[in-house]
Amino acid sequence: MPLTNQPVKGMYLLEDGKFYFLIDRQLKTQGRQGGLIILKMRALESGYVTSKTIKAGTKVEYIEPETKEMQYLYSDNTSVYLMDSETYETITIPKETIGEYINFLKEGDTVLIMVYEGKVLTIKENPTVVLAVVDTSDAVKGNTANSATKEAVLETGYKIQVPMFIKKGDVVKVNTDSGTYSGKAN
Repeated sequence: MPLTNQPVKGMYLLEDGKFYFLIDRQLKTQGRQGGLIILKMRALESGYVTSKTIKAGTKVEYIEPETKEMQYLYSDNTSVYLMDSETYETITIPKETIGEYINFLKEGDTVLIMVYEGKVLTIKENPTVVLAVVDTSDAVKGNTANSATKEAVLETGYKIQVPMFIKKGDVVKVNTDSGTYSGKAN
């Protein structure tokens, strides 16, 4: 596997036989001692986020996984089921691998998965998704004393706060990083 002394945000790292996704990287200088690099990484198998500090110039082992297109079928309490669009083979991924992104997947969606040496590492997350509102209360006139939002249930079952003008049947954009409303879709 290749080594680099310049870890970059979005890179996949291999450390102690475990795969990590590099969420963020910060450089910290300490005068005459040289710099330190603080790596914020998410373990792909468990979803656990950890930080690691290394000296600037230290080589880290990285991998280049291949991207494969799959179709999301369904999920249960422990697993997510995807189908290869070319071979129609069904694969099972533990829910921890996908994490909170499972709230934004609907049946039949095409997703990209990252595969390395036949092992599924993670799903490539879109920064925003477009989902329909299946249930929300009607806006009440004069109900704007504080922030004018109400709860809405999306087609995946995920609950989100939306502005008062959103109605049942509207299609909204959702930021998948924060799980919040980011606009009305056209």
